[in-house]
Amino acid sequence: MEIVGARGAASSAEDRLAVVRRLGGDLQILDARFVCGRDHLVSAAEHAERAMREGMNVAKSLAVEFVLYASGERQIAEALTKMGIRDETTEFAVVLLGGGDAAAVLHALGLTRDDAVLASSRQKLAAFGITDVEIGSLSEEQAADLVLERVALVDVLK
Repeated sequence: MEIVGARGAASSAEDRLAVVRRLGGDLQILDARFVCGRDHLVSAAEHAERAMREGMNVAKSLAVEFVLYASGERQIAEALTKMGIRDETTEFAVVLLGGGDAAAVLHALGLTRDDAVLASSRQKLAAFGITDVEIGSLSEEQAADLVLERVALVDVLK
């Protein structure tokens, strides 16, 4: 598995998703404005892989199951709405779940690598659904761990 952050000009989300489909494999592209650190995506990938392996998956593909966990949601439509790219997205999380050449994927998508877009922030925590009370009661690093709890809770919500 490889996780990379990237930047690119705002563009048609449908065009970018068509490139992802053409590239095939277990590849997912997310709006990095909702990614709260690399650990967030690693945890989501590990949970999704285990769900697929144990037959506890909701989605038919690893890439979509991954989005469920990354979003902390139990419904595929809600997960894609929350974490999916939009036409105005300029910061991306690109996750190659089955391996592959990240540089080639970024090139095909017209993106430039910038792992800094994956970093957690108070704004991202709030956008993810962590309340101000929760954020205020913990250090920023500890508050980012609340996202990991939401990822793990997907197992319970299913």
